[in-house]
Parts: sequence; structure tokens; C-alpha cells
Amino acid sequence: MSNFDNTKIIYIAHEHLSLKNRLDYYIDYLINKKWTVEYWDLLPLLHGEIDEFGSQDADFLHTPLTYNEIETMLSLPENKDAIYIILINYGPNYLRLYRLLTKYDCKIHFFAWGAFPPIKGGSTWINIVHHFSTPLILIKKSFNTINCIVHEKLKLVKPYDVVYGAGYSILETFPDASKVVSVNTVDYDHYVRVKKHTNRLVVGSYAVFLDVYLPYQSDLIVLKMPKLDPDKYYASLNHFFELLESKYGIKIVIAAHPKANYKSNPFEGREIYNGLTPELVANTDFVVSHNSTSVSYAVLNLKPIIFVYTSIMEKIYKNMCVEKIISMANYLGSTLYDIDEITQEEQIIIEDVDLKRYENYKYSFLTSRESENTTMQELFWREINDQ
Repeated sequence: MSNFDNTKIIYIAHEHLSLKNRLDYYIDYLINKKWTVEYWDLLPLLHGEIDEFGSQDADFLHTPLTYNEIETMLSLPENKDAIYIILINYGPNYLRLYRLLTKYDCKIHFFAWGAFPPIKGGSTWINIVHHFSTPLILIKKSFNTINCIVHEKLKLVKPYDVVYGAGYSILETFPDASKVVSVNTVDYDHYVRVKKHTNRLVVGSYAVFLDVYLPYQSDLIVLKMPKLDPDKYYASLNHFFELLESKYGIKIVIAAHPKANYKSNPFEGREIYNGLTPELVANTDFVVSHNSTSVSYAVLNLKPIIFVYTSIMEKIYKNMCVEKIISMANYLGSTLYDIDEITQEEQIIIEDVDLKRYENYKYSFLTSRESENTTMQELFWREINDQ
């Protein structure tokens, strides 16, 4: 099949349409190729209306507010042979959606990238429910999770037709998929693109903080997690940055999260860059991070990483965010600090890059030897043309 057959591509997501996901998931690329594209934004239905900075409107955007609306859309004759790109992981909260996709025998493609090293000591969902739930909610969530597993094992939900898997750890986790295609993460492709250009954005020596916009992150609302005090959070970060700048004679610059909307600068005037993370990391001395997927740029560029969290983060996000940070640091053999315990610059030590661990991370979570010399865009385009 080719694009002349005018096959429709329908993206189903639980985040608002933005420039970033238009580019990262090749929406604009397909539109420029004259394909018919729709983007179904299920965020209001699944999690309530959430204001996300950078949200866009478009004539191909649809926002169904009920499952009946989704079913009506799935049953339309023009959607019968569509390829559905699902940007929502299978799980208890989304079982009803997957059952509808199964009912209409939709052709489902899934982007499986952005994985992290596994958290030691149990699965993420167990940690979440134990940390936040009352006994009744715990029982309900446990039942929903078991129900979700049963549906998958008994094939009551349709396996993916095509999985685009980035890294060998991902490729091994979809045994029921009709086809698994070895690809790269979009970050890997950005790294390759930037590697060909050596223009520096920052004058002099510097380190990059990979911002996750934590106090205002909309994902906290989706996950029903508590918010932390922004003043205390940024005070802890800025104090730690001062110690780093003093000890290493560098300046800290901020790679802003894509959803960040800093109307004022909470980093005490430090430079904030939007949409330039791969360029910043390419020429940095080292990186400071929580558990951002942008850590991939540090790994690929062989930059030392300092993983950090605050005492308040450990208190309220211990069973999710902080455990991910600890697992990532251990996996890469990198420095790890509760920065509220750091009072003097002499306490800070940056570990040398462990080349073997970095290579393991690269091929486990970012790319494969089969795909690393080809772009994800090429692989995606080749696959949908073969459908």
C-alpha cells in the first residue's frame, strides 16, 4: 500500500496536540506527504481538562468527551481501514479504550520508547497504590490491574499489529505483537542530527540542568499525585547550583521542559533555553538531572551526570519519581544526591563516565545495532507504506 491509497492515520493520545508531538510523532511529516491525519485528544475524557502550555488547535484535531463518541468515530466507514497510532500505554485506566479498538478490529501501531531502567523492589503500580491509596482504593486498583492482565492473557484485547521498539529491552517485551520493528527514540535521532553541527549556544564552560517543570507538571494531575512547594523546590536547586558553579568554575544553564511556561525566572536569573536540549547537552561539561528522558542526550554524548532530588521529593514522591532517579543513577554508575543534605561544595563529586554502562543504556533503551544508522522517520515511513 502507498500513500496514494490515501490511508488515514489516526493518532490517539492523552495529551493535547502540541508542536512537539506534531514533530516527534511525524504528524506534520505525514500531512506534508498528503496523507489524511487525525489526532484524537482523549485527555479531557480520561483525566479531566488540564491546561498544558503550548497546546494547539488544528482542523484535524478531535476531542471526544465520551466513550460513545469514540465508538461512533471508530464505526465510521472512512475509519474502517485506518492505521491507529496509539500514544497511550495499555493499562487499567485505559482498558475500555483498548476493548473498543478490539471490537472494531482496528489496525494498531504503538510507539514503544522512552523506557527507563527497572525500579528495584516491585512494580511501579504497586508502589503507587501503596503510597497514595486508602484500603478501599487499593482493593479497587488491585482488581482493575488484575482484570487488565486477564484481558491481555486471554486475548480479550487485541495485540498490537506493529510495535516500534527502541532498544533491546523494549524489543523483548511484546511477544504477542504481530510485528516488532527495531527503531530509535526520537531523542537518538535528534542527537545524530545535532552531532553534525558544532555551533555552541553558550559561551564558556557550563553545565545543563534538565528541567522537568516539577512543581507545575501536568503529569502530577494525571497521576493524582500531590504537588510540592515551588519556592522550597527552586531554593534547594539554586543553592545546589551555586555550590556547583563555585567548585567547578562553570555556570548552570537550564534546558526547559517542553511544557514549561516560565513567566518569571525561578532559577535566580540563570539562562533558560527552550527546545534546545540536544544542542545544549552536546557541548556541556556535565549534566544535572532528576529522571528526565533527556538523560539520553548525556548518555549519547558521554557526559557525566549528577542525579538529584530534594528531601521533599523523597517524602512525597519516594515510591515513584525518586525511586526512578535512584535506579537510573545506579544503572549508569552516576553521582546521586539529596541536594538538601549538601551544604558545602567539597561534598560534591562527579563520577567519571562508565563507558560500558552508558553503552548498555544506549542499546537497551535508545536504539539498536539494526536501526542506529537509519532514522526513526525513515523506518516509520517504510512501515506504514507497507501496510
